[in-house]
Amino acid sequence: MLQLIDRYFLKQPMIRYFVTKLLVGSREERVNLLARNFCLHTLREHGYFRASRLAQTCSLFRDEIPVLIHLAGILNEGDTFLDIGANIGIFAVSIAGLRNVFADLKIYAFEPNSETARRLQANAGPLGVKVFNVALSDRSGPREFVDGAVSNVFTTTENVSAYSIQEKRRVCECRRLDSLEIEGDSMVMKIDVEGQEWEVLKGASSLFQAGRVKALYLDDYKDTRVREFLDAFGFRYFNGRTFEPATSETRHLLAIVG
Repeated sequence: MLQLIDRYFLKQPMIRYFVTKLLVGSREERVNLLARNFCLHTLREHGYFRASRLAQTCSLFRDEIPVLIHLAGILNEGDTFLDIGANIGIFAVSIAGLRNVFADLKIYAFEPNSETARRLQANAGPLGVKVFNVALSDRSGPREFVDGAVSNVFTTTENVSAYSIQEKRRVCECRRLDSLEIEGDSMVMKIDVEGQEWEVLKGASSLFQAGRVKALYLDDYKDTRVREFLDAFGFRYFNGRTFEPATSETRHLLAIVG
């Protein structure tokens, strides 16, 4: 089917032109791509126009890819990247590709759900990413989690949401980040832990006190103690998706030292 579309539509420019014009019109329009606004022509830049429509219904393209680009942009040789709440490893695997430029880049990924962690290991392990099947928290020991229809809403019982299935529960092992052997004195963290951001930070407090954290991204955090914690270490705040200066309402927070 794809070969037929390519042969009889994509490689037939006049047919493609008139069909596309019939479907979407011929006009300039402002769209959102990679968390930025662009002016494009619905016909002349139809691929970007179509991508903007698709991104509206896909959180990976709408929300996560812009953050991934910004995090990759602040990494340097000798840095350590921590993917906390890694799921199947979209961030960890993508960042691992930067080892072709930064040979000394160290990458760690953390995922509490054992089934998801198995897929994370299959994706990221062969690339040299060190995978931990644990939840990061403010204390070490077992803790009850609640699952949902999809793996990215897996969270503690204290943070259940409309996406959780209350009957799907399991106990997972928790560890403080500063109790683990993590190499490097220039760390960049991505933290997407479904409401447990404060506990993760508290469990990494000695790393912050030692000045080992260069930057971190927190996805949709809600606890006001997060900024109070980071303020003490001189972080500057940005919107992780747009890289514009953060406001008090920004909940997709990129914090950078200095």
